[in-house]
Amino acid sequence: MRFAIESRVKKLDSFFSRAGANSVDDEIRADMAKFGAILICGFVERSVEIIVLERLSGRAHPRITKFIQSYFKKGTNYSCEQIKQLLEKFDVNWSRNFKVFMDENGMVVDQLDSAYTLRNSVAHGGEQNRGLAGVRELYLAAKVVVDGVVSSTV
Repeated sequence: MRFAIESRVKKLDSFFSRAGANSVDDEIRADMAKFGAILICGFVERSVEIIVLERLSGRAHPRITKFIQSYFKKGTNYSCEQIKQLLEKFDVNWSRNFKVFMDENGMVVDQLDSAYTLRNSVAHGGEQNRGLAGVRELYLAAKVVVDGVVSSTV
């Protein structure tokens, strides 16, 4: 699980490093910021899937695991509240632990909501009001959320 998530983190770190290079034109940097919002949300969605499936492997019947895999294929905008609700479907303690995480990390919770708002705006032709630095902040918050899911599901 850690390898799969760390691999995604490395790719996103590399993306933001390339996007922030001095040689990148401002217009291209703005487009990369939009794309970054999409990548951030994909990172959260895929990481939640990886974590849940890993935690359930060996515990759940193969048919249940197959069903859960198909559930994740449809894609979801995961606010922290939605992550908490998902975790509750599998283990009440996971949900409680994640609720504590949410209570202790209110700013990060809000930033993840902002990432999804931004992504949905970009996807539907809306304008973006964050530059690359602002989107990078959303990415850092997303990493904290993913770490919160990992620690909440032990």
